[in-house]
Amino acid sequence: MGTRALRVVVVVAAACVATTAPASAQTSRLALDVVAAADVDRGSQVTRKATGWFDLFGAVRIAENLDFRVRPVVFRRTFDGSWKTQLYELALRYERPGRVGLRVDAGQFTSPIGLSLLENRPDKNPIVSQHSTLYLPIPFYEGGTPSTNLLAAAYPLGARLTVSGSKWDARVAVIDSSPVRGRPFFGDNKPPRMANVVAGFGVTPYIGLRFGAAFGAGDYAAAREVRDKTRGDRRATIGQVEGEWAFRYTRIAGEFLWTRRELAAVDSRVNGGWIEATQTVHPRVFLAARYDDQWTDWRQVSANVDRHETYRRIETGVGVRVMPEVTLRASYMTRKGYVVSFWDDQFLASIVFAKRIK
Repeated sequence: MGTRALRVVVVVAAACVATTAPASAQTSRLALDVVAAADVDRGSQVTRKATGWFDLFGAVRIAENLDFRVRPVVFRRTFDGSWKTQLYELALRYERPGRVGLRVDAGQFTSPIGLSLLENRPDKNPIVSQHSTLYLPIPFYEGGTPSTNLLAAAYPLGARLTVSGSKWDARVAVIDSSPVRGRPFFGDNKPPRMANVVAGFGVTPYIGLRFGAAFGAGDYAAAREVRDKTRGDRRATIGQVEGEWAFRYTRIAGEFLWTRRELAAVDSRVNGGWIEATQTVHPRVFLAARYDDQWTDWRQVSANVDRHETYRRIETGVGVRVMPEVTLRASYMTRKGYVVSFWDDQFLASIVFAKRIK
């Protein structure tokens, strides 16, 4: 499916949303979230700049069951010290409640695959550092190919349909970028639009316990982007399973991903995942820990050898809510990066401000 087909799907879905919503007078109902955060670290052998984050989310009810949603990240200072501005969400959402609920999203929205993306905001993240799944680049296994992630922090343009019952949910989406690479809203070096399809489902045996799975496929790199054009456009596939269990004052969550990326000679496989636990020990105090593990396998054609590289990270921390809107976090992290043999230790601290304006 090409770019033109993708645009048609988005336009048709948006039109369906607009015409399906019951006619009603525009309401003034507005929801607004404001999140600001900063963190620092000490002890790392690898240079890591202090990071900053200022994030807004707004939703406006424009008709019964129909919302307009926008989430600009006004600024974000990354580990290398660079400043970035992005628009994560700009979409229409139609919801119809019932025994079988229906939701349609059209525009730019959160990637339809991946549990870690639900924590891609400082107030939702139980520890200090963001998920390595989303931000750790995979080693360059072939010269002249674009950088990818196990699962990118992607907010694609597309259309998504979700249906759900009391104990199940299912979704299908057509998006303009691969879940392993993503395509930012702003920037001069954006990849071309490449249609990808994602489908997923979940089951909830009882409130607090959920299991889910998803699958995605499509091109992640166009032929004009790669040095060796033998195979033309490069395709990537991704399979994912996830689970979440909340009971009493404890939450356990995790996901695992299997991915494959086409290369000029032999495909590369990148697999891995994470698991985390959060324990509330006091209304204002919580403990959290996360373990990340991922690896990549590929054939180094120039040396005619198979390569296997691993990445592992463990982070444990404590959070204290000093005010309803302000949370302080401190953590200890140790990690073994790709293509290195040592473990890097560091201490991190952050402050997070989050306020919801109804």
